[in-house]
Amino acid sequence: MNFDSSDSTSTLSYEHNPEHIRIIRIAPRVVKAGIKRLLYRLGFGLCDLNVLPGRVRVKMMRYHDIRTVIDVGANVGGYGEELREFGFSGRILSFEPTGLAYEKLAARAKPDPRWAVSKTALGERDGEVTINIAANEARSSSLLPMLVTHNEYAPEARYVSTEQVPLRALDTALRDILAPNEKVLLKIDTQGYEHMVLKGASEILRQVELIECELSLIALYQGQLLFDQMIALLGNLGFEPVRFTPGFTDPDSGHNLQIDAIFSRSENAKRLQS
Repeated sequence: MNFDSSDSTSTLSYEHNPEHIRIIRIAPRVVKAGIKRLLYRLGFGLCDLNVLPGRVRVKMMRYHDIRTVIDVGANVGGYGEELREFGFSGRILSFEPTGLAYEKLAARAKPDPRWAVSKTALGERDGEVTINIAANEARSSSLLPMLVTHNEYAPEARYVSTEQVPLRALDTALRDILAPNEKVLLKIDTQGYEHMVLKGASEILRQVELIECELSLIALYQGQLLFDQMIALLGNLGFEPVRFTPGFTDPDSGHNLQIDAIFSRSENAKRLQS
């Protein structure tokens, strides 16, 4: 629906009166305000579609000529599906280690010939590890122990079981998969294990133009790096932050506990690489 902020036109409405029908002139601005108030009461709101995180992400991908997305910690495939919804038609390589989530991911990706999936965890080495399975469709599953703080803020994310899963370094998992000049977006959603994924990706990072990951403002998993530490680590790897979006939030205080961030390869890093 298109709303014009000008008052030059009006919407016609009718109010019944016992003696006559009276025509009321309602300015479009008033109609828009009324609709917004109704939506707010229902828990919704109006927004500019151009500022939606998914649309902004794909805009950045076009700017950086991204041809492939490496989706680490894909869960049930929501990230890949959003990429498709906003127009990305390149390759998606998704990794998800937990059993039930992987089954849903594989089913979602199956009709898409340019979306490949792998049932493995990513980290600093090749081997086998135990992953903790969270109750919230495995979204909060991690190779790290969950702290009490996380359980207090999100009791629905508690650990309920464990699984033995293969662990691969990204450099090993993608050996001979990427073309030499293929530009990549690396998305990492591994619940505190992001720095270890990066440790195993020194070769792949040469082709990465954008990195998207969660940054924690408070410790939620034992052994994770926090916001400032991740900023410093990625800075040392040649990436600078270009976008922040609120993520996991305390429902009582409204405080951000995690932020979704996108990093771009810095100009200095590009000059050194060339």
